[in-house]
Amino acid sequence: MNKLSVVLVVLAVPAAAGVAVSGSSGSSHREAPNIMLDPSADNTDTYAFKADDAPEALTVVANWVPGGNPANGPNFFRFDDRARYYISIDNTGDGRADIRYRYVFKSTFSSTSYRQARSGVQSIDDPKLQTRQTYSIVRETLVNGRSTGTTQIASGLPVAPGNAGPKTFPNYAKVANQAIRTIGRSKYFAGQRNDAFFIDLGVAFDNVNLRLGLGNTGGGIDTQAGTSIQTITMQVPEEDVTRDGKAVGGPDDANATVGVWASTERRKVEVTNARFDKTKGSRGGWVQVSRLGNPLVNELFIPAALKDRFNATTPDKDAKEIQRFVLEPEVARQINEVKTVNALGIDAPEKNRTDLVSVFLTGMPGLNQIDKAKPTPADTLKINLGIPPARTPNRFGVIGGDDAGFPNGRRLADDATDIYIQMVAGFLQNRKLPLGDGVDQDDRPFLPTFPYQSVPDNGFNQRPSQRIEPPHLPTLPGDTPPIPIGPQIVPPDVPGISVP
Repeated sequence: MNKLSVVLVVLAVPAAAGVAVSGSSGSSHREAPNIMLDPSADNTDTYAFKADDAPEALTVVANWVPGGNPANGPNFFRFDDRARYYISIDNTGDGRADIRYRYVFKSTFSSTSYRQARSGVQSIDDPKLQTRQTYSIVRETLVNGRSTGTTQIASGLPVAPGNAGPKTFPNYAKVANQAIRTIGRSKYFAGQRNDAFFIDLGVAFDNVNLRLGLGNTGGGIDTQAGTSIQTITMQVPEEDVTRDGKAVGGPDDANATVGVWASTERRKVEVTNARFDKTKGSRGGWVQVSRLGNPLVNELFIPAALKDRFNATTPDKDAKEIQRFVLEPEVARQINEVKTVNALGIDAPEKNRTDLVSVFLTGMPGLNQIDKAKPTPADTLKINLGIPPARTPNRFGVIGGDDAGFPNGRRLADDATDIYIQMVAGFLQNRKLPLGDGVDQDDRPFLPTFPYQSVPDNGFNQRPSQRIEPPHLPTLPGDTPPIPIGPQIVPPDVPGISVP
């Protein structure tokens, strides 16, 4: 029998195929039938924001590999050397990339040991670290979807390793921070981080089965607590991404708003062990197998049979492919079926949801439309770079009176689930139902400086999904005082989550 191992998954578009590999633990990011079998290519979340410590730059956090248990060794989660990872920018408003950053990874392994590392790793170049991964960055410019030139930004940059535990990494944060690289006026980081997404998946995918009242008084189980992801975080000057190559002067400037999304590509034919069998390797053109702009669009708007097709298309096709599902969202019908909601006598609008089209596809008038004269429906995370970071951020973002938050970009602390549910319920049509999933914040404080996501739990002390939101008084977006939040679970090996 031929030892050659070839695994294909045919997507719902002509001639598009990608490898299928074993899945990771449960996550809402398993949003499509094929990509859930390929976690190393699965985009989980994309964030785009103006950081407090870098207000003149665009910061993008793009995550892959959902639901990582930090103890999963001896081969810890990593990026796939056979894939291409992208962060794309649309600065003209046509739903096509005008600038994109391509990340390609390369792994090396020990031929004498099964271990990721020996005990006592002190630095990212310590010889005790036996499994290593590096990456290169290429910046590409495009016009009407066609490449007009590439620039290699860097190669051989180190990836922060998986956090096996305190015996392996006595000071993991110190080692991981050495993966932060400054190139010119930009910063880059790739590696394992704590998953910033917080949600009660049991509520969401048991047909909006709210645990307590309307889900706005805590009590939710943070299903993502303690799990890790693989992140690419980049911070680039505004003029690197605007249409005219200039910094943004204010929110009304013509160059102020850009659309951001992340994606993954694979070869049409992927050969899993060609390196060892000495046979012909992966071949054919590159095909897109995953993409992510706004949170929860693919999960909760698009029917299951079309989800992988969405993952294979580009945002400029969204008017034809997905707009109809945003106009008549199935989630609105689910919300109306919830007994605690139904008892209030306030129905979520089920048809002609042009308000949701503006939030998720065209941009909101006066806030973050890229092409104000002719906004193109496209699932990109639109951020107005002329709006500075908020002095007092509100987890509800725009509907909480904070224009620096989602859906104007997306910050790590924005409560995307509650915002999504309340907007689908009709918040922008003055149907202000205080709905939520009962989880209001992440299980770990975010870092005040780059790369912002906290270090991952370590494998020795891992305890995923053990955080329950403390009960609190019901609160509508924008209400004061802010929602009181009780103590959070913090693993004992990272007191204060400080960065050395």
